[in-house]
Amino acid sequence: MKKTLVVLLLLKAVVLGLLIAFYHVGLSPDEAQYWTWSRALDWGYYSKPPAIAWQIWGSTALFGHTAFGVRVGALAIGFLLAMAVYYLARSSGQSEKTSFWAAIVMAFSPLGIYLSLAATTDGGAILFLVIGIAVIAKGINDEEGPNYPLAGVWILLGALYKWTAFALWPFVLFFFLFFPKMRKWSVIWGIIISLFALLPPVYWNMAHEWATFKHVSGAIGGAKKGNFFDFLAAQIGLLSPVFFALLVAAFIQLWKQSNRALLFCSAFPLAVLFYFGTSIVNKIQPNWAAYLYPPGMVLVAWVAYPRFRVWLHIGTWFSIAMVCIALFLPWYTFRHSVGWDQVKPALEEAGYNPKTDFLLGNKYQAASILSFYGPEQKRAYFFNISETRKNQFSYWPQMQEQEVGKTGFFVMLEKTNVESIPWYEQHYLERLKPYFDNVSYVGAYPLYSWMGAPVKYALIFKCEGYLGEAPTDPQVY
Repeated sequence: MKKTLVVLLLLKAVVLGLLIAFYHVGLSPDEAQYWTWSRALDWGYYSKPPAIAWQIWGSTALFGHTAFGVRVGALAIGFLLAMAVYYLARSSGQSEKTSFWAAIVMAFSPLGIYLSLAATTDGGAILFLVIGIAVIAKGINDEEGPNYPLAGVWILLGALYKWTAFALWPFVLFFFLFFPKMRKWSVIWGIIISLFALLPPVYWNMAHEWATFKHVSGAIGGAKKGNFFDFLAAQIGLLSPVFFALLVAAFIQLWKQSNRALLFCSAFPLAVLFYFGTSIVNKIQPNWAAYLYPPGMVLVAWVAYPRFRVWLHIGTWFSIAMVCIALFLPWYTFRHSVGWDQVKPALEEAGYNPKTDFLLGNKYQAASILSFYGPEQKRAYFFNISETRKNQFSYWPQMQEQEVGKTGFFVMLEKTNVESIPWYEQHYLERLKPYFDNVSYVGAYPLYSWMGAPVKYALIFKCEGYLGEAPTDPQVY
């Protein structure tokens, strides 16, 4: 079964690799931002630890500065994550066939396919967290108990991607109350080892206003309108309705289960209830709970195999069909990633010369896309005329240091319709004029059309003679 699993995972990687290389869905703004980070390697970055930048630096060094080069690391993580879930299932006392199905559920769920396609911080964090959970699960079933220092090493690696990897330790300490075999002093060493992951970002933050911690605390503390039903729909979509229903069925069956390692695994997807409760009053992003689901894939396989094996087949094919439908409806599912291949020809037609001119946008998303998809991939500037929060571009050399007297092209990348363009034209002409000798509107260039009509544009302004002034820094993180 293990050889069959490897073959299926390799086949999946080949298909997704071809999709990345040849399908017209480009990088998301966050992926493009992480790529800009990889061009300036550091110990930390504004909103995340450094590992995603290191990963993309390595993959683009091997495969070039293309969408495939950026995302090939995700292909590897998707393969390894399914194998890690297989290892977790085996460590939890499941049979080889049940473990095989746990890995298949992980690999071919919408979540598993997404983590194989997108270069995000979630992929690495989840991969190493699952391996850490597997180390603990194996120890629960072994006589000597968990190897906490080894688990700490895996959590260290995961936390270099995203701090959610540290979530292992609260679960471990909670189960101290119920499983005496888990009560070992070496847990302190495991926690200490994992905390070394904080050293690189802390070192970076010491020289950068502690921006990461201010940003994270603001994101946690900012109350917004709840989105319970949207969040629920997103979670069902991440797992697929069939696998979500099987996970719920697994919890119903758990009350008569004595396998302690399996009970430990069950605590992670059960913790999603915390996010459901929070989503009643605050807006919760769909991916925030994603790290809790891979142990749930073990539960799905456990409850369905062998009695309800047909539902594992149905769920797998249904998940694949969901992803295929999403790919055929890119404006509804990947609207943040389509149309970017038209940015370069639009800039060239507008007269932009990367040898003498520079690019600027009023959002970090726009600056990231312009940096990756612009001619010669020259880093664009974040010009905060909208007075939004800081971002990584705020801590790199600024226009007033390098571009005084030169010509810049301000580009607004917007999902809009042709009727709204005159408003944007007038608004940004007025906002840009105080900073340049002369500002002229070049035009609106369609980037993507849907149902026969343009739905995304690049609005380009030529800004001559930069005066060296910048908008007021709002000090918002």
